[in-house]
Amino acid sequence: MMKYDVDGDGNLTATEVHGIIADLLLEEKHISNMRKIIAGLTCFVFILALSNLGTSIASALLVKETTADKNTAEMRILGTSDVMGTQVSGETFEALEMDVETRRARRALVVKSLLADPFGEHVHRHLAKNKNGGKMCTGKKCDSDIAFDVSAMKQKDVEVLKSKCDQGRVVNIKRSFPGGSKDFKNLCRSGTSIVVKEATKSKNGNKGPKKGKGKDKPKGFGMIVRSSGIETNFDCDGEDCYLSGSNLLNAHGEPCNLNHGSDDCASGLVCIQTKNDKTSGTCSYWGDTTWFVDWTNHKCVQNCAVSDGDNCGGRVMNWDENYSSYEICCDTHLSWLGVGFDRYEQCVPNLNLFLDQDKD
Repeated sequence: MMKYDVDGDGNLTATEVHGIIADLLLEEKHISNMRKIIAGLTCFVFILALSNLGTSIASALLVKETTADKNTAEMRILGTSDVMGTQVSGETFEALEMDVETRRARRALVVKSLLADPFGEHVHRHLAKNKNGGKMCTGKKCDSDIAFDVSAMKQKDVEVLKSKCDQGRVVNIKRSFPGGSKDFKNLCRSGTSIVVKEATKSKNGNKGPKKGKGKDKPKGFGMIVRSSGIETNFDCDGEDCYLSGSNLLNAHGEPCNLNHGSDDCASGLVCIQTKNDKTSGTCSYWGDTTWFVDWTNHKCVQNCAVSDGDNCGGRVMNWDENYSSYEICCDTHLSWLGVGFDRYEQCVPNLNLFLDQDKD
């Protein structure tokens, strides 16, 4: 009470008594507010407890109505074959660039089989079927639709990838291109079709087994993964797998490797040097001015009738690699003709035509 006796005379004046009453009312107000807060928190805790109880009951009911498939790891409704909808994260595997010798050797195998039957049914022609419509591509109408091997993976990684696709998981393939560009292609998810063709065992050949080892090398196999009408082909030889198919053919504006010509791009597109970056390429339309190698004369020529003269080398065939410039064509396949300008003089039938155009 002494704090309220402001003048210290031992008596409380009316003003001092008023201060006591004001403080008392303020304290009662604080107590009232605290009671409301406590009541609100009590209600919140009660509601939270009810919510947890409801969640527990729902989980118990859900467990009774669902079962896990031991083979695919999918959650199914008990007593039915229906799969419960769940959200899953995709797993990504990286496909690697083939070295020059391997890529050309793989390409030569496809070309050899195509030359034996140019317009017949062939797995690499079938793989390049219309990416959007998913229509089967057979016969002469598919003359330009060939899907060559574009990437490689280790067979052990493909076997892991296959097991995940078999389980209905989401699996993506990542590829890297010169210049730092990357792309991601969805390979499989729930509902994807996987067809595997077993290959004969790959033995050690005439050399015989290594000392202390009498086992055969791992068995190779072929596998086609179909998802939404798009296909990815794996051709495995026991150690490496080579990838091709419409899923790996990039559309207009997507990245590509300049040294691959048109192999990375969908039908009708060719890899063109990206503006301001000589190392990277982009799939684009180029029409009849594409360049390819005339292996008979060892020249880089253009896709136009020979009768048109100049640098025309006739109609480009479905197995020819198309390039957007004579420089890329010559540097990629005919670099042995010379160095710099001398190479282009030997490589292009009429190089002066382009030199005159540059002067103009």
